[in-house]
Amino acid sequence: MIRSNQIHRALAQGINRFEVCQLVSKGVKATHKTGSRFEDTINDTLEYLGTHDVQDGGIHPAMAKAGAKPLKSAA
Repeated sequence: MIRSNQIHRALAQGINRFEVCQLVSKGVKATHKTGSRFEDTINDTLEYLGTHDVQDGGIHPAMAKAGAKPLKSAA
């Protein structure tokens, strides 16, 4: 499959571009086998991201909660 289609499928899951880059990086580091091509590992990781549901709030759910609470001034 064309890599751009895999990226668009991952973005359609609600993951932003920064998260896609971070998740692909982590996925390649975790799943790459010595002697195989990095391109194949990247494609496999993108395929996984495009077909599996992501947790609510992306990979940084604590950041979404922090914005909901008003901050108090230090002074």
